[in-house]
Amino acid sequence: MTALPNNLQPLSMSQLLDRAIRLYRNNFLIFVGIVAIAQIPATAVNMLGLWLAPTPQLAFDPTASITDVWLQTLESSGFGSNPWVWLGRLVTLLLVQLATAALTKAVAENYLGHKIDLFGAYRKIGRSGLVLLLATFIGIFFIIALVIWWVIVPCLGWFTGLGMVFFFGLVVLPLVAPVVVLERRSAIEALQRAWDLARRRFWWLIGFMLLLGIFGQIVVTGPAVLSVFIINSVVGSSVSATTSTLIQQVIGLLLNLIYLPLQLTCVTLLYFDVRVRTEGFDLALLALSDQADAETLSTTAPPLNKTAIPRWEEIGYFALITIAIATLYIALVLAILVITLGFSGF
Repeated sequence: MTALPNNLQPLSMSQLLDRAIRLYRNNFLIFVGIVAIAQIPATAVNMLGLWLAPTPQLAFDPTASITDVWLQTLESSGFGSNPWVWLGRLVTLLLVQLATAALTKAVAENYLGHKIDLFGAYRKIGRSGLVLLLATFIGIFFIIALVIWWVIVPCLGWFTGLGMVFFFGLVVLPLVAPVVVLERRSAIEALQRAWDLARRRFWWLIGFMLLLGIFGQIVVTGPAVLSVFIINSVVGSSVSATTSTLIQQVIGLLLNLIYLPLQLTCVTLLYFDVRVRTEGFDLALLALSDQADAETLSTTAPPLNKTAIPRWEEIGYFALITIAIATLYIALVLAILVITLGFSGF
């Protein structure tokens, strides 16, 4: 347990990323294998659904109404009435939550100096995968409620709703996984606990998660889109929309197998860092001596904070986020208009 004093200390963003990358590199095959067990079957189910019931190709119709255009766009994206696609999405959601729980357990064990193999990580999660799935569903419904708050409630909702949705989706939801797996909380308790942890370092956590998200876009989304574009350019119009989607699924699978373990490793270490800074988590683990592992972390968790309602200071933060997003959106629209007018000769 000599590694504990060095590992469990407050970290800067660069230090946290460095430790996550080193931990990921040292356990590359195990971490990637944990994700592969879930991602490969999930992708196979999605590909089978697309093969059995191909999604319609989006065609431009100048006479179509806005509603028809939106419906066609949703159907071409796989959000129509295709039962196979929806089955694939449900299977993916279930398997990804199981993999998230297993990988969180593996990261915690290895970070605390205890080795764990690929299948051992799945054996040790117990019911955590199902609890995490339930918490995810509840979180999605809560985001929908926040969107309704943003759209319907005058003034306060208009100025804070978008910021609430942004913060909850970006920071709170990712922290639910380590809370469920390592503290053995129920779904509702995990969401409350994740919110309590997230609000302690509000802006720092937003900055870190934005950095992690940008890194993910560079590593996964960029290469995936570029690869599909290159394939379509080489093959030409002979490739159908379904074939193009299948190719994109395979490329996305390969890239996610590399990036998703790193993302979950960063989030788990972020959870440790917040607790070290605000709860004396390192001292609590040292008190457990050599018995400190991922199985005993639940004993170090404090009682649940029942004060879940945002403070006025936090409401002000949400308003600032909403204003910042609106400003960026308006600036982007104006930039596009200026560029368009410039090319049109005005």
